[in-house]
Amino acid sequence: MDTIIRQATVDDALRWLDLLKRVLGDDYPDLQVYDTAWIGSQLDPAVGHETWVVERNGGLAASVSFLQPMSQTRNPVVNLGRQLFPAESIEDGSAEALLNQVNQLGQERKQAIIARVLAGDAGQQQLFEKLGYICAGFQPFKHVIRNRHGALFYLRLATQESGQRHPVSESLHQIIDLANAVLERVQMPALTIVRDGVTGYPLQADLQIETASYHDFALWRLHAQSSAPATELSSGYNLGLGYLRTSGDAPVRAVLAKRSGKVLAGLAFLEDTLDRCVRLVDSFGAEDTATGMLFQHVAKQSQEQFNAAYVEADVLVSAPRLLKTAEQLGFAPVAYLPALFANAEGRTDVVKMVRLNMAYAPEPAEFCAGARPIVTLIDQHFQDQKIGVAIMNLLRGLSIFSGLGEGELRKVARLLVQRLYRPGETVFHKGDAGDQAYVVMRGQIEIHLEDKTLPIAMVTSGQIFGELAFLDGSPRIATAIANQATIVLVIARDAFNDLMQREPRLGLVVLRNMALELSNRLRRTNIVASAVKK
Repeated sequence: MDTIIRQATVDDALRWLDLLKRVLGDDYPDLQVYDTAWIGSQLDPAVGHETWVVERNGGLAASVSFLQPMSQTRNPVVNLGRQLFPAESIEDGSAEALLNQVNQLGQERKQAIIARVLAGDAGQQQLFEKLGYICAGFQPFKHVIRNRHGALFYLRLATQESGQRHPVSESLHQIIDLANAVLERVQMPALTIVRDGVTGYPLQADLQIETASYHDFALWRLHAQSSAPATELSSGYNLGLGYLRTSGDAPVRAVLAKRSGKVLAGLAFLEDTLDRCVRLVDSFGAEDTATGMLFQHVAKQSQEQFNAAYVEADVLVSAPRLLKTAEQLGFAPVAYLPALFANAEGRTDVVKMVRLNMAYAPEPAEFCAGARPIVTLIDQHFQDQKIGVAIMNLLRGLSIFSGLGEGELRKVARLLVQRLYRPGETVFHKGDAGDQAYVVMRGQIEIHLEDKTLPIAMVTSGQIFGELAFLDGSPRIATAIANQATIVLVIARDAFNDLMQREPRLGLVVLRNMALELSNRLRRTNIVASAVKK
């Protein structure tokens, strides 16, 4: 059998269509992929994507494309896409021969290669791992092809250039775990961990947010260059839609943050209507107070306006405050890509961050040996977020947690232990150690200054008690008794102190809120006491 590996041309349109139908069927959600005129434009080396094929017996046995970037990015990356590898092409070696050609091109061009492989495609997983690719990430629910499918990120580095390995805050433990797992596989040094007390950007500010075209965003970004804002998002890559990264009608949108008519920051994003997601693609910020607010705005908009299943962003490791902001907003790391961003200062690692707007469930697929540890790590990231809706709503309503982001609330929620008290059962006695605080989830608690006296206060659903002794470790000054069947959430003082050490901003917000609450209680008590004296 004659086998030829070559670059595709316009004349291959009909054969590529036949290959597409063999791999994906005839019901891919974007129908333009079945139009031979569109296919021809994509295979045209002059205007389309660089596409390589295996020709065998007059037909195409396999195909893969190098997806064109949005702009003339300096990032030394081959972004593989549109892998059409039928099962028989993996069995007969056609797909392997094609991928070897891709590897040779990447080596000659000194470009790293990154590819998305569907989680359910065991054949492609085995092939990429056999040819030296390492699994650098896993994104649940990434693509829609009839149903939602997770995608693995496979990476092959052209050189061992490690770029700038920026230290990472110990509070970003999910990123650290994923990064070290990937760096070990590519034989690069582990991250340097620092206790720097990094905080995210403020999520609330006295600013106006306005929608804008991408053209306006680009003009304001150019204007902002005079203040040399830090680059925080890896931008410039392909902006196609869906698994096949096709072009669509959805323009890149933008939002701008203003104060007194002056633009302080901007965020550009793309609504992918095929995968039903929002991708954050570029940003600039001339003032710290604006960036977090814009990210929070688009994350909320993605759910309420676009009904997006997820939001994704490629964040540079050199942007710790943005990474922390993303975490506070409920994003989790799904891929760690070493040295994949390049600018005048050199190369920097990239973290792909994702916020799910849908309930998480593990992927029902078998993973190869190289992918399994990474998938397990990322599965744990999202399992950690599966805190009960009732508990999260309860915490949001408590004044002591006012100002915390979604990710921070989840960290508090993970410390909570649920307990049931029967009617008349004592929660704590006067004089006991104040090493726990309590939130009533359901029921009612009486607070007594002395035994067999009337209660001085009633604590009901959604209220906290025991926090005064919890705050300073002093003995309890009252007794707490359940007067009906009551469910409480308990948080241990030692565990909370450990969290505050790792998350200084979280601790500062909670302690400030506690101080305000105690001050308000004291003020109310003084007013009542004054009224009684009169």
